[in-house]
Amino acid sequence: MIKMRVTTGLKKLDRLLSGGLPEKSVVLLSGGPGTGKTLFALNYLLEGARNGEKCCYVSLSEYDNELVKAAESIKSMSDIKKYLGKNLVIENILMSASNLSMGRFVDLISKYPKLDRIVIDDVNKMLIFSDTEKSYRAYLAQLVSSLKSSKSALLLCETEGDEKIDSGNKEAYECDGIMQIVFLDLEEKPMRSLIIHKMRYTSFDPKVPHELKISSKEMKLTETKII
Repeated sequence: MIKMRVTTGLKKLDRLLSGGLPEKSVVLLSGGPGTGKTLFALNYLLEGARNGEKCCYVSLSEYDNELVKAAESIKSMSDIKKYLGKNLVIENILMSASNLSMGRFVDLISKYPKLDRIVIDDVNKMLIFSDTEKSYRAYLAQLVSSLKSSKSALLLCETEGDEKIDSGNKEAYECDGIMQIVFLDLEEKPMRSLIIHKMRYTSFDPKVPHELKISSKEMKLTETKII
């Protein structure tokens, strides 16, 4: 099956994925704290906003000013305010403060206006507001299904340990694609690496680490590292 592609904002990653993420897919981006998931997601949304797409970042923890500050720390992303309030929106939903259950959250997201790109950060935080792990998994499946109405969706998931591709609550089983950002000790200092574990409708080399460089100038994927 040939799928239209959604560019990620990283040229080499787009080449690895035959042009980008498959359209109408929900991709899990996992990793530990500080690996760069948030910056990756902001860069992905900025790529869409610059192309005139309707984009939304749904944060379950960080406020919009914190996310804007993070983006502005990188020169290639410093124009974020140009799109805010136009075709890029940052929604902060504190589920604890709003007494919002996971069921109500899923219902809220399903009623959002049609979007081209949407990010939810961090999806595993919703487990706290589920009655049981079973209900979390059921609501997660509903969420993934509703997100397929968008052009492309990215679910961020915080993990403990580089060997895990999700939080241990089966988020990876519900998504069309799985990408992971980890730190690998391949050189004198830990190397931030992006690994593609799964991507439907796409031919790629699985579990090969690709160096993900984040500097004050830009974010980019560089040479392949074999382990």
